[in-house]
Amino acid sequence: LAALLNIATASADIHLPSGTPMTYVKVLDWDGIMVDRFFGWADPALLEQVKRAADQGAFAREWGQGVFHPGATSSYKQVQFGEANVQVTFHENDLRKVDGVSCLRVELDIDYYKDPLAHALLEVLPNTITQGKTDPKTVSVLRWTAGRTAGVPEFDPPYTIV
Repeated sequence: LAALLNIATASADIHLPSGTPMTYVKVLDWDGIMVDRFFGWADPALLEQVKRAADQGAFAREWGQGVFHPGATSSYKQVQFGEANVQVTFHENDLRKVDGVSCLRVELDIDYYKDPLAHALLEVLPNTITQGKTDPKTVSVLRWTAGRTAGVPEFDPPYTIV
């Protein structure tokens, strides 16, 4: 649940050309909520909004999405901070009607590092070796610290770390 709250809180602070990522998520896949990410179905306009945000420098295209996110067709990572950026991955071949709207499957997560080499060596590789997952507590601390450094409003998901 902490990952969902982290990602939803962080996503609410991402201003796309129109709305936020959560504006477009129509329904969560409650079976797809994991310790480090969640899945849902979103209006296809989210993909266009993220592409426009990438054109404006707010997101960067991630490559190799099919390797790290099976079934994914494209993926974009927020580039606002050095750490704890939201990644939005699209599964455009997995469609579902939600309230009469044809929606595509989306996967949202937060990576520890923006830098691809640091992400690979310090997050992906250790998690692959240990079968671990990105830790929501670490994400929360990194996102809070990154926000303080950047001078943006405090990252404050609705839970307490004890």
